[in-house]
Amino acid sequence: MAESHAISRPQRDTDYPGRQADCMAALRPAVSDLAATSQDSIVAAIGGEMTGDLVALARQAEAAGWRFEEAAAAIETLAREYEGAKGAMFD
Repeated sequence: MAESHAISRPQRDTDYPGRQADCMAALRPAVSDLAATSQDSIVAAIGGEMTGDLVALARQAEAAGWRFEEAAAAIETLAREYEGAKGAMFD
């Protein structure tokens, strides 16, 4: 990944209401940058595949305190949002 954004930590180590939304917010800037530099990774994420860039991002999130699985789910959701927003620009 070309640029690295600081990924914020979860509010608590345990589950809490809104944890997945917080994970998405923590990953949104990095996924946005990835979308600008690696469209293939975004397409892969939408299909539920994890490219090397996506695994690296999920590992960075894991190092910040997120579970790998929740980071991967957030990346997939954010990729879908990015593609949806991109498509809406042309509607």
